[in-house]
Amino acid sequence: MADRNVTVALDRFTWRMLSQYVSPWEFEQLKLKIQVWDQWCEEWCKAARQHADIAGKAVAAGNRITAGTAYIRAALYYHWASFLFVHDQKQWRAAMEAMDDCWKKAAPLVAPAMELFEIPFDGTFLPGYLRKPAGVKNPPLVILVPGGDSTKEELYDFGEHILKRGVAVFAFDGPGQGLVSTRLKLRPDFEVPIRAATDFILKRDDVDGKRLAVGGISYGGLFACRAAAFDERFRAVVSVSSWYTPAGRFPGMDPLSQAGLKQYMGENAQAVQDGITMKGAAERIKVPLLQIYGGLDKASPPEHAHRVAAEVKGPKTTLVFEDGVHVCNNLHHIVRPLIADWVADHLR
Repeated sequence: MADRNVTVALDRFTWRMLSQYVSPWEFEQLKLKIQVWDQWCEEWCKAARQHADIAGKAVAAGNRITAGTAYIRAALYYHWASFLFVHDQKQWRAAMEAMDDCWKKAAPLVAPAMELFEIPFDGTFLPGYLRKPAGVKNPPLVILVPGGDSTKEELYDFGEHILKRGVAVFAFDGPGQGLVSTRLKLRPDFEVPIRAATDFILKRDDVDGKRLAVGGISYGGLFACRAAAFDERFRAVVSVSSWYTPAGRFPGMDPLSQAGLKQYMGENAQAVQDGITMKGAAERIKVPLLQIYGGLDKASPPEHAHRVAAEVKGPKTTLVFEDGVHVCNNLHHIVRPLIADWVADHLR
């Protein structure tokens, strides 16, 4: 029988992983192989290396599409290798760096290609990528924000749906996310790095800055809402499975998640988490807001969506999928196209 940390990670995040390029068959094989938490990172890395090898052979054979997809999959497997595995910083960092390497190799191979950027911020940089829909001149743009234990790579499939509707996608890692967490910790006023990313990408002349939206998942949803509250350039905002405030959650979280939050938020993670709120921000949102929540989500229950909606001044749509888990990852085939349609409709 697997130890508690393995069980928590596999049971709680099954649908999150399966909705992000993880093969169901390989997932079942990993469940059999990983019996103790110290095996987690290396077993996921082994699987990632297999897909990176597939990608390398495809490049050599001139099969760019196969190579690009395999590198994306390898990068996401490395993401799961590092996921919450913060007690071993050497393995955690190695997995993160391998993910970054695969992402860079995937960038010119996927269609549309990814343009990779480093956004100057607070004495360091925030990594991001832009993808523009083929054949669309000066497309509208949506900025996507990852969750607290997530990274920009996890937003790739969200972006695929949006791109197909003629909207460009820009995703980035902010303070506390991915390797940025080794330099900067997550902050309650996350609208500040979002503004920096927005300023950076809108210097381009090949996206339409007047048709701009922002969206995010989990913590990123709350941060997207705060961005829309304090930046009048956004014409629409999407929040998926977030909170009015996550204050008070830390003591009841499992030890694995608590350790992860200390990596992302710092040693005083509980105080940082308690300081994250929509109070004073929700009432400032005057643009259309779409909130998506899962009825089975104990982490961010739907009452948070209703609390936000009660204070928002602009048009709002709140959808609760009663059989949805956190970020509705078990219903990704329904929810992600719905979000993409909504974003495209509001930026036309």
